[in-house]
Amino acid sequence: MSIQLRNAIDKLRQCYIDKLLHAGVFKEGDAQLYQLTVSELESLCRKVNIAEEKGCLIQ
Repeated sequence: MSIQLRNAIDKLRQCYIDKLLHAGVFKEGDAQLYQLTVSELESLCRKVNIAEEKGCLIQ
């Protein structure tokens, strides 16, 4: 895998992690969060966005 592709995937992964942390889905340092694949992170972000739009996310 090229270095550029690896860097792009790492940036995307970190972006999803940041969104989930900001939404309060996970806490900073939660090991489970860092074990998820990019696809799993993307799926969780989509679910959180839907919940936020419908006002379903408990804060």
